[in-house]
Amino acid sequence: MPDNTTIPTIDVSGCSIDPPTVGIGQPAIVTVKFSEPVKGLVPGNLDSALKDNKEKPVTDAKAVEPDANGFSDTWKFTIAAQNSKPPWDNSVLDMNTTDVVNKADHKMDTTKVSLGVTYKVDLDRPTVSSATVNGDKLVLTWNEALLPDDKTPLTKTPFSVSVDDKKQDIADGGVVVDSTRKTVTLTLSTPVFQQQVVKVTYTDLTANDDKTGVIQDLAGNDAISFPKMPVTNNTPDIKAPVLITSPKPTVNGNTLVLHYSDEDSVRLHEDTPTGNGGFTVSSDTKKESIPVNSVTVNAADKTVTLTLSRPADYLETVTVSYTAPGDHMVRDAADHGAANFTSQSVDNITKDTTPPTLITGDGHGPKVTGDQLTLSYEDQSHLNGIDLRDGAGFTVATKDPTAITVSKAVVNPADKTVTLTLSRTVADTETLTVSYTKPTGNDAAVVQDVATNPAANFTDKPVTVEKDTSPPSLITEGVYAPTVNGKQLVLTYTDANLLDGQHIAPASAFAVNSSANDAITVSKVTVTGRTVTLELDREVAGGEVLGLSYNQPATDDRIQDTGSHDAPGFANQAVTNKITDTTPPVFESATVNGSTLTLSYTDAGYLNAERPAPASAFGVSSDSHADVHVSKVSIMDRTVTLTLDREVASGEVVKLTYTAPADTDPLAIQDASSNHAISLASTDVKNFTPAPHPNVPGTDSDGVPVSQEDQAVGPTGAVTGDGNGDGIADSLQAAVGSISVTTTNAETSSDSSTSLTLVADSQDGDVSANSKASITSLEQKATPPDLPQALETPIELTSFQATLETTGSSESFSLFVDPATQSNGYWMQDSTGTWVNLTSEPYGGKMVAEGERLRLDFSITDGGQFDADGKADGVITAPGAAGHMPLSIVGQAPDLAQDGFWF
Repeated sequence: MPDNTTIPTIDVSGCSIDPPTVGIGQPAIVTVKFSEPVKGLVPGNLDSALKDNKEKPVTDAKAVEPDANGFSDTWKFTIAAQNSKPPWDNSVLDMNTTDVVNKADHKMDTTKVSLGVTYKVDLDRPTVSSATVNGDKLVLTWNEALLPDDKTPLTKTPFSVSVDDKKQDIADGGVVVDSTRKTVTLTLSTPVFQQQVVKVTYTDLTANDDKTGVIQDLAGNDAISFPKMPVTNNTPDIKAPVLITSPKPTVNGNTLVLHYSDEDSVRLHEDTPTGNGGFTVSSDTKKESIPVNSVTVNAADKTVTLTLSRPADYLETVTVSYTAPGDHMVRDAADHGAANFTSQSVDNITKDTTPPTLITGDGHGPKVTGDQLTLSYEDQSHLNGIDLRDGAGFTVATKDPTAITVSKAVVNPADKTVTLTLSRTVADTETLTVSYTKPTGNDAAVVQDVATNPAANFTDKPVTVEKDTSPPSLITEGVYAPTVNGKQLVLTYTDANLLDGQHIAPASAFAVNSSANDAITVSKVTVTGRTVTLELDREVAGGEVLGLSYNQPATDDRIQDTGSHDAPGFANQAVTNKITDTTPPVFESATVNGSTLTLSYTDAGYLNAERPAPASAFGVSSDSHADVHVSKVSIMDRTVTLTLDREVASGEVVKLTYTAPADTDPLAIQDASSNHAISLASTDVKNFTPAPHPNVPGTDSDGVPVSQEDQAVGPTGAVTGDGNGDGIADSLQAAVGSISVTTTNAETSSDSSTSLTLVADSQDGDVSANSKASITSLEQKATPPDLPQALETPIELTSFQATLETTGSSESFSLFVDPATQSNGYWMQDSTGTWVNLTSEPYGGKMVAEGERLRLDFSITDGGQFDADGKADGVITAPGAAGHMPLSIVGQAPDLAQDGFWF
C-alpha cells in the first residue's frame, strides 16, 4: 500500500474503452486505472476537449467498488451515444487530474495525462456489395466486416428468396456468417438451375438497433434492409438433357411429342432444328418409315415436337430414333447435346375417328345362309358389341312374294360382323338386297365401333345367297358373350341355321373351373334357338371368376346346327359374371423370406394386379435396430408381394401394418370389383428366412452350398463346377465363389437363371499363389429404388463380402458373368452417391471375353469409398451391379459425372 508521501499516477496499461469502436446509439465506457485509490473525479475530468463541448458528452463518473470514503483505484466514465460524428472522433483521450487526491490528500503532480485509448465512432450501416448463387448456396458479400455468429446468432427470419418469382425456402440452420470474408451464406432447400432468376430480400427486424438476430458490423450497426435484390446466378450446367421414357413419347395424329429431363437446367436450347432434326419415325404395323416434316422445341417445357408427313393410324405401333446432326441438335441452354437413341417405343394416343365401312366386294359382301344374313365391316379396331335391339334399322327386300323381316341383329365385335336373323329361311334361288338406316332417339343403338363412330346408312346392297357349310360359332365378346347368373350359364352362337335341339351335348362334355377353388359341375344342358343353357349344381358368388371348357363328344349328341355342322370345342373360355361382388378381400397370413414379404388373401375372385397399393401404405417393423422399408409392391392371384430394401435375418421378429387408402383412391389392395381390403394393425409376420449355411468340413466355407457351386458354368459354356476355369472346383477354394442368379429379360419381362463366379485376390481370373483372401458371403440382392434409369441390371445386385490378409490393403476381384446379360461394367456408388464403372480404365479395371464367359476385373480398397462398411478392418463389403449402360451414353465419356454416372 502506498505511503502517505506517494503521489498518485495513472496506470495506462489498465485504461480501456468499450466498445473499441462505437456504433449508432451506443454509449462508450472508459475505464481509468490509478496507482492507488483516489477520489474527487467528476464527468468533466475526462478530456478537456470533451468537457468544453457544449453537448457535454460525458454523462457519468463512477468509482468501482469504492471504500466508505469514496476512494477507488478504478473509475468508469460514460460517453453518451452520438447520432453524428463528433469533433473528437478518432482522438486519444486525456484525463484532467485537477482536484484528484489520494487518501493522504496528495494531488497528482500533472493536470493532464494521456490515457492511451482512442475514441472511435462508426455510424455507417453495413450494405451488400454483391449477391451470387451456385446450386443451393446463396452468398451475400458486404462492404465491411460483420459480427460473427457467436456475437449475434442469426436465423433465416430476416431473409426471403424467390426463384423465377416463386418463394424458395431456406434450409433450417442455413444462415452462416463469415466475419473475415464479410459474407453471409444462405443454404437453399432446393438447388437452383443455371438459367433461373433469383432474388433475395433482407428485412431488419425493428427500426431500432437490435441486440441479436440481424446482420451487424463490428460496431453493432444493423445492416440496411433491401427488397428483391437481383442475384448473379453462377450455377454451372454440366449435364445433358435425357429423354424421358416413362411415360413414353406420345403420338396423336401427325404430332409426336418427346419430353426431356435435365437435372441442372430448367430449359432446352431454343435453337430450332432444321429438316427432320436427326429424328426418324417408323411404323412397325405397316413396316414403313414415316417422314418427319419439321421439328420444334419448347425450351421451357423441355419438349421436342415432330410434325409427321401423315397421321398415325389408331392402334398403329410407332417407334422413334434420334441421331444428333452436326448442328441444330437437341441440347440444353449450356449446349450439352442429348444422347442418340434407337427404336424408342411411342404411346399412340391417336383417337379413332373413322367409322366402320360395310364391305361389299371381294367375296366378303353381305351373304345369307338359311335365315342368317351376315354383314362384314372394315374398321381400324373392333365393332362395339352393344345390343342392337330387334331389327336395329335393317330391312331386307326380296322379289319373292313372301316378305322378309329382320327379327334380331347380333354383333360379333372381333369378327366385325353383324348377323341378322330373318323371319324365314331364304331359298337358294332367291334375290335379296339389304338396307340400313341408323335408328334415332336418345337411347337408339346403332352399328358403331368401340370408339363409338357410327356406321353410315346404305341402300339396296346385293346379298349373296349361300348354302350353309359353316359350323356354329361361339360369340365370345359383347353382350352375347358367355354369361353366368346364379346357377344359369348361357352360351350364344352365330349360325345360318338354328342349333339342333334333338341332339344335345351331355353335361359331362362341359367342365367349369372357378377362382373360388370350390368345384362346380354341369347338371343339365338345354338348347333353344342359337343358345345353350347350362344348369350348374350351385350358385356362383359375386366376383367369382369362371372358365368354361367344352370337349366335343364322340357320339352324335353334341353342339351342332340343324345342318349337322358340329361346333368346335374350346378350353377355359372366360365367362362374364353378372352377380355383383360386394365382398372385399380378407387378409389370411403374412410370411417373409429374405427380402420378400408375402401377404395372402381370400376372395371369391382375384386381386386387382393393375392397381396395387403404393409402397408407402405399408409399414414394416423389426426387433433389429436396422430399419426396413418396402421398395416395391406386386400382385398375383390372391397374394401381395412386398420387396424389402434389406434382407430379414433368420429369427428376426417382424411385424406389418397396412393403411388402406380412401375408398375413392384407385390404388389399394382390392379385388377385380374394386372392393378395398381393410387396414391391418400391427400384424405378426412368419419368418421363413433360413439360417446361414453352416460351414462344411472339406469345403471352402463361403456359405454357398456345394450343390450350387457344382453347377457353376465355366469358360467352355458347360456346367463344370469350375466357374473361373482354373482346374480346381470352386467348392474347394475359399477365394472363389459361384452362385445361381435370376435374370430378367427387359423386353419380354421373363425370368431365367444363370450362374456367376467371383474370384478374390485375382490375377487375370485365377487366385494368386499363396493367397490368404477368402469370400465369406456371395448373394444376389434387389436393386435400390433410386437406381438411375439408364443403368440396366438384368441380374440386379451382386453383393459380396471378402476378408483380406492385410488390413487397409487394396484387393483385386474378377466377376465371371454370362455375356447374354450384355454387361459392360461392374457398377458401384462412390462416396457422393454417383454410380461409377469399376471396370473402366480410370479405376484400373477391364473387361475380358474368356471363352463363353465375360470377365469383369476391378479393385476395391479396404476402408475406401467403395467398401460399404467404410472401415479399414480387413473386410471388404461390396453391393455392386454387373450392368449395362447403352453405348450411345457410354461413348460420350464425359470428364464429369453425368446423370448419376462416371464413365
